[in-house]
Amino acid sequence: MTSSAARRSLVLIAACIVGAIIVAGSACTEVNPRRLDIGWSESPQAGLNPFLARNEGDYLFLGLIYEPLCMPMMDGSVEPWIAESWEFDADRNAWLFHLDERAHWSDGTPLTADDVVFTFETVYAGDFPMGSTTKAFVKSVEAIDAQTVRFAMNGGFAGALPLLGGTLIMPRHVWADVDDVAQHPNETPVGSGPFVLEEFQPRSFLHVVRDADYWRGPARIDEVVIRVFLNLEAEVVALMKGELDLMPDLSGSEALIPPLEEDANVEVLLDRWPHIFYLAPNHRVDPWGQKAFRQAVDLALDKQAILDVSLAGYAEMPLMGYVPPLVTRWANPSVEWRGAGMTETERLAAANGLLDDLGLTRDDAGLRRTADGEPLAFTVSSLTYPSYIRAAELAKESLAKVGIELTVQVSDPETLYGGIVFSGERPLDWQLLVHGSTLHPDPDHFAREFAPVPPNPWDNAVAFGWEHEGLQSLLRDSRTEMDDARRRQMIQDAQTLFAEELPVITLGHRLHPAAHRTDTFTGWNPAKVIYGGMVHPLGSIVNLLSLEPI
Repeated sequence: MTSSAARRSLVLIAACIVGAIIVAGSACTEVNPRRLDIGWSESPQAGLNPFLARNEGDYLFLGLIYEPLCMPMMDGSVEPWIAESWEFDADRNAWLFHLDERAHWSDGTPLTADDVVFTFETVYAGDFPMGSTTKAFVKSVEAIDAQTVRFAMNGGFAGALPLLGGTLIMPRHVWADVDDVAQHPNETPVGSGPFVLEEFQPRSFLHVVRDADYWRGPARIDEVVIRVFLNLEAEVVALMKGELDLMPDLSGSEALIPPLEEDANVEVLLDRWPHIFYLAPNHRVDPWGQKAFRQAVDLALDKQAILDVSLAGYAEMPLMGYVPPLVTRWANPSVEWRGAGMTETERLAAANGLLDDLGLTRDDAGLRRTADGEPLAFTVSSLTYPSYIRAAELAKESLAKVGIELTVQVSDPETLYGGIVFSGERPLDWQLLVHGSTLHPDPDHFAREFAPVPPNPWDNAVAFGWEHEGLQSLLRDSRTEMDDARRRQMIQDAQTLFAEELPVITLGHRLHPAAHRTDTFTGWNPAKVIYGGMVHPLGSIVNLLSLEPI
């Protein structure tokens, strides 16, 4: 945590920002007291097309309308949902899912095994994001009867249950006649979830209303509106003014947490979370592709300052093997940051020694240059989140001390992620990125991000231009290893190699902050659901179905 003086300073700054915005804001609009208003920081990149869902924003929005076979939980357990049970048939090397016969679509059509088969065949044929994690491991998907689906596997697949089970299911009778699934706007979605669409305005809001005939029993709230805020300070103010009921994720605005904690009508939840906050280099850009250069940068960074200042102390010091310490079953606690326990003088001396050995000499102004005379001057890209921007600024200050110049460039998530880094079409249009990921409790997530089969531009290794045959081979083998002890050793060894190789430079592990008002709804249930990209407890459908108005 920060020192008390630093924390008081952050509180004062945040209070001034919040106060100024409240004074400038308008009065709260009258709304249905049975309507839940949620704030979110970006528009879903998939729009209303669930086949394109790839990140947590997509699943937050679309998870109100569509549902998975089962609900993977952060503790590694899996809860029934559309599927009421499942088992693994070792003789056939196949998973069987048995569907709840009550399940039906919002237009009244029964939800059957044919819908499940259609969903997986479509995502595999179209190479859609939803299927990228499982396609290589599934031989076939077959409807045994109306309520039973069999997934025949290609060899072993250790992460099969949560990844197959966590896939959103689509109605065959709606999508089968769509000519181009990838381009379909899906303006009148038919789902199996507890809400149906009322209105959607990209980059503005999603409005859904309760389905009174929802097969699990109707929700106790009438409507849900998710409002998009590109300014996190404004989102916090909206919560304090009563214009929002819930912020399921305060990550990125940690400095604004103290004023919320002082609000009698707001409860802030702070959880340890398997999050990795890191700098991602573009390995295609010289000299970021050189391991020794990445190691020098790693040592030069003042990570304690980054955690204390940019994340307001709501974070843990990093393990460098990518798997965060909360995932105790799989994390390798020996891969601590090399700079831990070193003074700043010692860290900078070690970093300068590595840079000198690479032949990156300083000019008269102190800026390092390559042998060809090119300056070590780079752009570090950041999202609009305050904590990301501040982390980029602190990285700039740290690296200036070893002769590396950074310029901070801020972009909104849709432009930076969808348009550049993860587009697969502009690989050289960025150099360094402040980024974060939340790791699924099963380490298959780690493996598929850095050793994807098949490769896809939304996987980190592909997006960042990183390759390492030894480490990637180990990760790929871990995905098919069904012996738990051998698989655990593979993941441990992979973290050791990762900490040496540094495909990304871990800054720390953020806590997960969320906040809700206490004077509008009751029954808050922060169940730690982690299907697809949806990892925010208070934003999960499990929580929303628990709520009722006060």
